Amino acid sequence: MAGGLDGVEVLITAGPTHEYLDDVRFLGNPSTGRMGVELAESARAKGAIVTLVIGPTHLSPPPGIHWVPVVSASDMLKAVKERFDDCGVLIAAAAVSDYRPAVRVEGKIKKGPKTKTLDLVKNADVLKTVTRKRRKDQVIVGFSLEATSALKNGRKKMEAKRCDLMVVNGPGHFGEAREHVWILNKRGVVKEVPPSSKRQVAEAIIELVDASLRREVLHVTKRFEDVRK
Repeated sequence: MAGGLDGVEVLITAGPTHEYLDDVRFLGNPSTGRMGVELAESARAKGAIVTLVIGPTHLSPPPGIHWVPVVSASDMLKAVKERFDDCGVLIAAAAVSDYRPAVRVEGKIKKGPKTKTLDLVKNADVLKTVTRKRRKDQVIVGFSLEATSALKNGRKKMEAKRCDLMVVNGPGHFGEAREHVWILNKRGVVKEVPPSSKRQVAEAIIELVDASLRREVLHVTKRFEDVRK
């Protein structure tokens, strides 16, 4: 069957974002960006033209991948906006900070009283923002980290962010080498990947993206009507 990822521009977000309180401290999370790198390499192996927008990480750019380093959520949103119209696939695997400090202090905040109040403002949701103007021929994949009611909450996010597929996992895998995920589409669970390496998880996701571009009907293993968790 014609189509698939060969020659398609794939845009992937990965890693954490850092929201600076002052010049030496920031709000962040333990994400390493490894999942995004594995997704990028798996997509490239299928012949895709891959751009990886990645937050602060110790990882090095893989050969053949267009590497776009960013720091904050606003940096990531700007980089994705600039490239979204040209991509055939967007995979939003980044762990973007929900909030940032209302004010960034120059230099270093000095030690003060025993307690200190930090004023935060909400960041724009990168995925939800760019998909407001998505094309029907694009394939959009989101990631949803859920502590409770994983599949129900993942479904809500998939609909709210206009995704074709949503990858759901739990906080226990943050920064870990192995992942246990469920991959959802609008009808239900299309694949459950038991605890596996990030490369194996990435390959499973990319196979479903490739099938979606080929307009194949994805087999649903568990319909949402049957979901209880």
